[in-house]
Amino acid sequence: MRVISGKYRGRRLNSPLNDEIRPTSDKVKESIFNVIQFEIANSRFLDLFAGSGSIGIEALSRGAKEVLFADVAKASLQLLKSNLNGINDNYKVVARDYKDALYSAQGKWNFIFVDPPYKCDYINEICKIVIDRDMLARDGYIVYEHAQREYELPEDMCILKRKVFGIVYVDYIGYSRGKVAITGSFDPITKGHLDILEKALDDYDKATILIAQNPDKEYLFTLEERAAFARLATEEYLNVNVDICDGFVYEYCKNKNIDTVYRGYRNDDDVEYEKQMARFNEERGVKTVLIEGKSSVSSTLVREMLSKGEDIKKYLPNKCVRAVIKAYKEKL
Repeated sequence: MRVISGKYRGRRLNSPLNDEIRPTSDKVKESIFNVIQFEIANSRFLDLFAGSGSIGIEALSRGAKEVLFADVAKASLQLLKSNLNGINDNYKVVARDYKDALYSAQGKWNFIFVDPPYKCDYINEICKIVIDRDMLARDGYIVYEHAQREYELPEDMCILKRKVFGIVYVDYIGYSRGKVAITGSFDPITKGHLDILEKALDDYDKATILIAQNPDKEYLFTLEERAAFARLATEEYLNVNVDICDGFVYEYCKNKNIDTVYRGYRNDDDVEYEKQMARFNEERGVKTVLIEGKSSVSSTLVREMLSKGEDIKKYLPNKCVRAVIKAYKEKL
């Protein structure tokens, strides 16, 4: 085991001598910190089932201002303290089980890492305690590493994102913040669309990729193909669904209890058109948030490149590249 990045980068960590302690693999750890990399600096981080301390030490290395390590097993505490030897940062180790640790921790925490033994199902109870004590920062995550596909959460919380590594699931759990729709033609979906989705999910916990159908517009791909591409691109987002709208967007949104849509734009011409559409929808009770997209990424560009036989991989979400190319070739 090693520290992946930050001021302790490359530092070797002692590994457990038996399988009673199951440290997070470097691959999973790197993925976790890729997700939270822009929020980890100056954060408060609670490592609830600390074990070797690998996750909390990584947080310290990357600039967390405070880490609380909690574990109750003697072997874990010994290993944890050996790995913390020589680390001079703001941290504390408590010999407490998860309940006592949560009830004794003070203030709000940006991240609560939960990695209990895979056979144990504590997450619902942990979330209830966090809610009751108002422990989680509003934009914070409970990062839950586990091996069960389905489990229950309190009504106030939901899974905002999931990453899968074989039998290992890493879920990012946070407070429920309502629903939003990201609307467009998605002919096909691009990385620019996913950028808008990510920005929307900073404010909302559930999103619908709403694929619009304009009878006066010609499309390269069918409605069903565009929906299939979008589902492939977003399959890791448990809080995102894909749907089709063959009528007015505002009607769909009101029927689904969605009061906000996100739209992307790339230039001044886009902005003027989007403002007109926004006024139309707002007069009917649906607000529009306009997001400046990545100027080099557009469905139009992808279609032009397809027609010239050029490589489109850098513009499309990885999981839908093959499907888009295959569908295009079948049209030739």
